[in-house]
Amino acid sequence: MVRQFPIRIVFAVFLMAAGIFLCSCKQSSQPPKEELQKLTIAAITSSFTGYTIYVALDKGYFKAEGLDVVLESFPHGKATLKALMDGKVDLATASETPFMHAVLKGGKICILATMITGEKHLGVVGRRDRGIASANDLKGKRIGVTFGTNGEYFLDTVLLLNNISRDAIQAVNIKPKKMFEALMNGDVDAVATWNPQNSQAQKALGKDGITFDAQGLYSPSFVIAARRQYSASQPETVRRVLRALVNASAFIQKDPEASQAIVAGHLGTRKELLDELSSTYRFKITLDQSLLSTLEAQCQWAIKNGLTDAKEVPNFLDFICMDALGSIAPDGVLIIR
Repeated sequence: MVRQFPIRIVFAVFLMAAGIFLCSCKQSSQPPKEELQKLTIAAITSSFTGYTIYVALDKGYFKAEGLDVVLESFPHGKATLKALMDGKVDLATASETPFMHAVLKGGKICILATMITGEKHLGVVGRRDRGIASANDLKGKRIGVTFGTNGEYFLDTVLLLNNISRDAIQAVNIKPKKMFEALMNGDVDAVATWNPQNSQAQKALGKDGITFDAQGLYSPSFVIAARRQYSASQPETVRRVLRALVNASAFIQKDPEASQAIVAGHLGTRKELLDELSSTYRFKITLDQSLLSTLEAQCQWAIKNGLTDAKEVPNFLDFICMDALGSIAPDGVLIIR
């Protein structure tokens, strides 16, 4: 005898089976999740150069653009740009000074954008117990500086302002992270370096320290650079990077306190220090005429002081890739072409 099931039970089983079938069909019809594109950026661990990048990472702006960004740490801009030119990273952060030196050495690279401009980023910090009470007292002193960086250009600017020749001091090439220690130990009488090292040095010395600036003649720019071939062959990737940085820049301006906490964590420094210093920085993704003027002025300085074998100033317009930023933030491109 064949057992007959009530119609309502058969109907319920049918609906369940149909539901499972439809659900499985719906899931299988969904496209696979797009994998993030891996991208490596060379960043300077001893400086605020990567400020905007740290925020973009923490807030997920790179991932929102489909990018898996990995930071490679380097001590200064010379090292980040060397890694870039050697093809070890996709992009690099640096100030304009090591970029200028890299161009003079034949580097086929270009600036994609300026991320940050720092009004008081650099300083010459001297020890009063070594007889330094005024800028004129720098004569004959041992001054720590990292050669080939904007610290060297800044030092020469301060010396020029005070009618001191480079030959009148003893410049000592010191790595950025060793600068504070060298000054505290008395290995040098003064240091020409950037934040946070110079601010930490001045605070540690207190009344026994004195800081000199460039009196508004020089404010460094922190740029993001690429190989020219990479910029030309990966235009959409470059646009994604710049969109993430534009969003990060907007966040920094909107919520400076949260941004300081993020950057303090990356740099391993006190948030209070960033709170004191951040107001002296301009966080905006741009390409403006002042960048071009600074590159040309620094190139003339390098040629005059025998820091390069080059004899002429190149056309730095050939080393600025404007198309990507111009396509996503045209108001940020203010270079006369």
